[in-house]
Amino acid sequence: MSYGLLKDICVSYDKKNMVLKNLNLEIRKGELLSLLGPSGCGKTTTLRVIAGLMPTVGGSFLLDGQEMTGVPVHARSFGMVFQSYALFPHLSVRDNIAFGLRLRKVGKEEMQRRVEEMARICGIDSFLDRVPRNLSGGQRQRVALARALVIQPKLLLLDEPLSNLDAQLRIQMRTVIKRIQRELGITTVFVTHDQEECFSISDRVAVMDKGKIVQCDTPETIYHHPADEMVARFVGFKNFYPASVYRELGARLQGEALSCTRPQDISISQGGAGLEGKIDVRTYLGNSYQYEVATRLGAFTVVSTQEPPLAVDAPVGLSVNDEKVVCLGA
Repeated sequence: MSYGLLKDICVSYDKKNMVLKNLNLEIRKGELLSLLGPSGCGKTTTLRVIAGLMPTVGGSFLLDGQEMTGVPVHARSFGMVFQSYALFPHLSVRDNIAFGLRLRKVGKEEMQRRVEEMARICGIDSFLDRVPRNLSGGQRQRVALARALVIQPKLLLLDEPLSNLDAQLRIQMRTVIKRIQRELGITTVFVTHDQEECFSISDRVAVMDKGKIVQCDTPETIYHHPADEMVARFVGFKNFYPASVYRELGARLQGEALSCTRPQDISISQGGAGLEGKIDVRTYLGNSYQYEVATRLGAFTVVSTQEPPLAVDAPVGLSVNDEKVVCLGA
């Protein structure tokens, strides 16, 4: 069900170069929609337009049927969480969470009830009397999330909220965010440049490049059926070749479209059948090895778990399962 709609949004910082170019995006009620893309693609700018922090030079933003383009930030009633968390260092966790409720002049008893309930949902109810400096990074992130949610926002906006956390804590927090989002049923827009993080948490993903959305679909569809070469590269495809090379790798020829394969989907064996090549570089990845293989048709990147590893300069053969190849533009 459509809830929000960005229509023909245009943004320019210098009135010459367009950062967003006629951007169109549907936000569905109750979903977690992620904006994914490389640095400079326009994802944070898009979020700032939704929040009311960035003026537009064209287009409109509708939310639940209401035109929001000219509505000031404070009147939008959106919850926002940024990379820095932006907690008040001199206030307790309780007062940080309650800040937005005080601005809205919520009564004392109702405020206490909502703060304690949201602290419980976010798993920080035992920290209400601490100040931010006495919390871990993950705990501060939960406080920022509770503060954004306690006002019962129409939209929850998350801008790279996990980027300051270590790898293991990021994995824990994305599970927390998804659980809370589903429990509350709140419509959420999440900005990230991390594909794994994005796919693990999202109902839909909008992949952006150069101020435009190039594909918007479920994580599964984008992962298995990228719309073009840019999306394919961003979601892990490293080997790109014309259909003639596809045939050399031992799979069926499917027209003249550009083909691509992930490194882990190419089989490699010493002196084996298929496309002949030589290992130029071997990299240890922990549970696998990555090989850069030179062939007469160009360089290929291959990831393999076979032990013992193949030696640098070893002659190898490359082959690919037809079902693992994606043909772009076919």
